[in-house]
Formats: sequence, structure tokens, C-alpha cells
Amino acid sequence: AYPPVFESIESTEAPGESAEELAGEPAVEEPVKVIGNLRIGIPLYNVFLNEADEWSRRLQTEVSEWALQLTERLPDSTVALAHSLAGSSATVGFEALSAIARALEHSMQHTQGLAWGTEQHGSAYVDAAEEIRRLLHQFAAGFLKAPDAAVTEALRALDRLDIPRRPSLTDDSVLPPLDDAEPLQ
Repeated sequence: AYPPVFESIESTEAPGESAEELAGEPAVEEPVKVIGNLRIGIPLYNVFLNEADEWSRRLQTEVSEWALQLTERLPDSTVALAHSLAGSSATVGFEALSAIARALEHSMQHTQGLAWGTEQHGSAYVDAAEEIRRLLHQFAAGFLKAPDAAVTEALRALDRLDIPRRPSLTDDSVLPPLDDAEPLQ
């Protein structure tokens, strides 16, 4: 079995010698990055930071662009970026980043079904994307920070907005009347 790639510093193992040391073999430790109470294997840490940096940059760009055209449906790619950030940060144990990315993902999924977004949506999503970037930069510098509670609350407040649902493609209201349709040639 492979050793865990990351683990909490607060280990549940009893103090003393490891199984390898008791067997007469020296213990080989993987180099780790310690951030707060996390111990993350260097290879995983590097992959996470590279991917998360790119995903968060793209998320910030896509959200900012969507905030300028709130009547358009929020792109699936934007939701996927938040999903990827939530999952990868959970994998390394960065629960604060995972939680805000997951909240953003769920809110964006809900917004995709609405007839339109509001300036409140645009502002909340831009702020959340910026907060994700801030948390990542702090993490890269070796600090585990909690997300700004106001950002998370702004995402939750979006659920209380009264906006009609986006009509589905099967709704008759979306199809043009037959007498206005151009004849097929």
C-alpha cells in the first residue's frame, strides 16, 4: 500500500517507533509541505497549485465576462471550474477553499436555470472568484485562511431573489408562431 499523500499533523498514531523502524529498516519519508495543520506531499502540492491557479484565473475571467451580460445563461465551463476547484482543494485538505468553491458552484448551477442574472449575481460571483484567488495566494505563501464570511453570505442571499425560471427548449413560449416562420426551401 502507498503511504497517504497528505495527512493532518494531528496524527492518531501512538508516539514511538514506526513499523519500519521496529523491523530494522529506516523510515523513508516523502518530502512534504506543511501549511497550518496540513501535511501535503510536495508532488501533490505542486500539481494542486498549478491547476488551481489556472482554474481560478479562468474562473475569475469567465465570471467577470458573464457579469457584463447577465441576460445570457451562465456557461457550463464556469460552473465546471468552480467544481474542479472545490474537488481539488478538498483532496489536499484545504477545506476553506473547497467550501467557498462548492457554494459558488451550487449558486451558479441554480442561476443557470433562471431567466436572467442580476447585478447582485454578477457582484457576488466576481467577489467569490476574487476570494478564491486570495485564498490560493495565501495558501501558496504557506497560510491557511478562512474565506470572508460576507462573500459566502452574498452567495447564500442569491437564493432568496425572486427571479423566474428560464424557459426550457420544449416550452411552447420559446417556439415562434407557425404563421411567422419562414417557409422551408
